[in-house]
Amino acid sequence: MLEAALSRIGWTAVTANSAQEALGLVSGDAFPIAFVDARLPDMDGFRLSARFRIIRPGMSIILISGYFLGDDVDILDAMRASTIDGFLAKPFQIEAIAAAVDKGAKG
Repeated sequence: MLEAALSRIGWTAVTANSAQEALGLVSGDAFPIAFVDARLPDMDGFRLSARFRIIRPGMSIILISGYFLGDDVDILDAMRASTIDGFLAKPFQIEAIAAAVDKGAKG
């Protein structure tokens, strides 16, 4: 759904099926924004976001989840620590995705 939503607002998405695959992609190419699921099969999204931050400090990182809410302590701590730049709770609306992309693209 996220990939289709990004396409509708004019962005091309590159997807990964695991944290390891995502790390390989981000290590090889500079992306302006990463949408990171909080729960991945091989690493949680917080750890993956922290690794992304080291590899690409300027990349905007938006954590997405159907398990957390925006006011959860883990989300707030990650934002305060600048591990993530934003959070979207599933199910999300295309307007929220567009706003996150617009904010991330502006830096």
